Amino acid sequence: MDFLNSQLYFLSKTLTPSGAILLDVENFPFQLDLTQYLKAYCQYPITIKFAVANWLNNSISKLDKYLYQQGYQLIHVPQGKNSADAQILTLGSSLLLQFPQVKEVVIVSHDSIFDCLHQNLPRQGCSTYKVYQHSRNIYLHNFIDNRTSVISTVSHLGDKSRPTKEPNIEQSIQSKIALTLNKLTQISSEPVTLSQLSQQFKHDYQQSISEVLKSNKIGKSALNFIKQSCVNQIKIKQENKTHYLLLKE
Repeated sequence: MDFLNSQLYFLSKTLTPSGAILLDVENFPFQLDLTQYLKAYCQYPITIKFAVANWLNNSISKLDKYLYQQGYQLIHVPQGKNSADAQILTLGSSLLLQFPQVKEVVIVSHDSIFDCLHQNLPRQGCSTYKVYQHSRNIYLHNFIDNRTSVISTVSHLGDKSRPTKEPNIEQSIQSKIALTLNKLTQISSEPVTLSQLSQQFKHDYQQSISEVLKSNKIGKSALNFIKQSCVNQIKIKQENKTHYLLLKE
């Protein structure tokens, strides 16, 4: 480990872990508070936000005030092919140097040019997600477990400003449970008990599964929720009074 990396490593240990958004505005011209939707999927609060665009472009110029109020740093790029992409690549490549506390990065764009960031950032200990629109849906792709979820829908194809539909809370809880179980499975070859899963879930997300269900007014126990809502992902085996959980192939 060289001097610079060692300094960043120790500095990162003193800062509160957080997430970051790199938003390609022209690729995603919506008035949507993404942080509210991403809370259900990301482990850390998103406190660092960049929105990149040619703000002279009439089609997105009215978004500047909205994004500024959402806490984004607005970055202007001149008109030109891939100008915004180049700026986001630069931001992403140097992000951990400026903000070593960042543990998750959400790149809001469908452009394949950002695949290099999705490959390189995890090597530096930073998880990545991709948010993009396709047809009437807005998707989030989680590169941790290679899963894609619908997090919102667009009310009208011709209306680029009003996404609708609240985040699917149950789906996000399912995803977090599966991620936690997968993590425990990677650590040990022994079967994972419901108690072990619950402890790890609380460690990762600051609330137990039962507490998350209760706060979202989902009237099910952790076991019943997994039995009913995670049936396609998780197999439950009971021995005496102990429940063991296995990820389905």
